[in-house]
Amino acid sequence: MRSDRQVSTIRLVAEAVRLASTLAVKEIALFSGEVDRIARVVSGWTLWGGTIVLLACVSGFLLLMAAVKGLGTLLGSEALAAVIGAAPFALAAALLTRWGLRKMDLRR
Repeated sequence: MRSDRQVSTIRLVAEAVRLASTLAVKEIALFSGEVDRIARVVSGWTLWGGTIVLLACVSGFLLLMAAVKGLGTLLGSEALAAVIGAAPFALAAALLTRWGLRKMDLRR
């Protein structure tokens, strides 16, 4: 037969395991709630950032179109104004293409 001390130790260990499992469940629930809250905040900021970038691109495009139309009115030729308006972008594309091809050169 077991002594009272052994039974008491077994009860204490069982109570400690029960309390530890309860604590672990509460910690996991708290962690899950915090992760959900952080995910909501990050997705909200990302959505706002994406909206800002989209609106900046659209407004830049509209500004470029207005500048080309105004230049076309001043020059009397909308085609010439479109070429002048597109020239910086064509130059940037050519320079980036040249830079990219140099970076991809396998002989280096």
